[in-house]
Amino acid sequence: MRRRTIGIAVGVVVLLALSAFGAVQVLSHQSTGNGALVAAKPSTCDDTFHVLKLAPSVVAAARPVCLVQSIQLSGELKGSISQAYVTGPNGVSATQMCTIPKRWDNFPTARLMLAIGSKAYRLTISPAGASEHQPVTYNQVNGNVDLASVADPHADWNQASGSFAVNANGVSGTLAVDLLRDAAGAQPVHVSGQWACGAPLATTSDPNVPCSLFYSLNRLQDSDVARMKARACLAQDLTFSGAIAGHLDHAINDTAYPREPGIDGDNNCAAVGDQYDASLKFSIGDESFLLNLNPRAYPGVGPGQYAAGSGAFSANAFLWLGTADPTHNGLFATDQQVYWYGSAGSFTIARDMRSGTIDETFTGMFDHPGSTVHIAGSWRCA
Repeated sequence: MRRRTIGIAVGVVVLLALSAFGAVQVLSHQSTGNGALVAAKPSTCDDTFHVLKLAPSVVAAARPVCLVQSIQLSGELKGSISQAYVTGPNGVSATQMCTIPKRWDNFPTARLMLAIGSKAYRLTISPAGASEHQPVTYNQVNGNVDLASVADPHADWNQASGSFAVNANGVSGTLAVDLLRDAAGAQPVHVSGQWACGAPLATTSDPNVPCSLFYSLNRLQDSDVARMKARACLAQDLTFSGAIAGHLDHAINDTAYPREPGIDGDNNCAAVGDQYDASLKFSIGDESFLLNLNPRAYPGVGPGQYAAGSGAFSANAFLWLGTADPTHNGLFATDQQVYWYGSAGSFTIARDMRSGTIDETFTGMFDHPGSTVHIAGSWRCA
């Protein structure tokens, strides 16, 4: 009786083991067959290097431009991408990352080399138009998104529908597109997720430290930052809308290093003869600006209200894009091609001649007359 009991127990154990082995085989077959139960691991740059059989020197050049992605593909191609490296329009070698476009420069084209299964592909995203450092969504995408096989030049999914978006930095965004290749019976590939062909500007700004974004974006020297913190970072209450949007609570007016007064002068806060110059420099988003208030009045400028002029040559104020030069005590270097002039509204100068209010619209120059910025609130210089 005891031997019979032991025999039954052994048989049950063997049967359970065989059942478990069979279940593992089924799961393994299902996961490798259609991915329904076990999702494939997202591919990385190392997977792409392996598929392409790249030489060590080519791999070394590609690693610095290997960027984090979060892209999913379904349909004719299935997979997910966690990394891709930036490449050129031809070949498989790496190229430089996309750089953040200056305001009104064209968007860069994103070309990403990635692996799907055992094959490599080039995903191309070509945003049309110029950057205004604001998010843009494209709903007409045919001709702007393309997925091409590296091994088979004829496998090109270039008939696109859906949408994609570009973030304000111009070098990253999202997409949700269907791509179809020109082949009989071909099925579309749905591509969705987050892409990047460059890196946003790294900053160490502290929202609790006034003017810290300006210090960080412009990489100012520690000694200049200390001086500005002590007496040049002044409280403001200015709201920007239009082509530049945001609220400004502090700006720099560093009278320790004034530059010649004028429409693009820096660190001024005084009346000189028949002109007055108040300059404020600051950062909003990932850009830096210089606002110059410079009315003219004979025989001299005093407290009061000053209306915008009738054109760029009679304007009472200018707003410049540019950077603070860390090698010259943070003096502002204006971009002479990107600025706005006061075209409507006015500002006031208070009795102390160091503060006032503003409610004025600024209009873009050169090829961008449709760009406007409205500034409203109160200002102060040193």
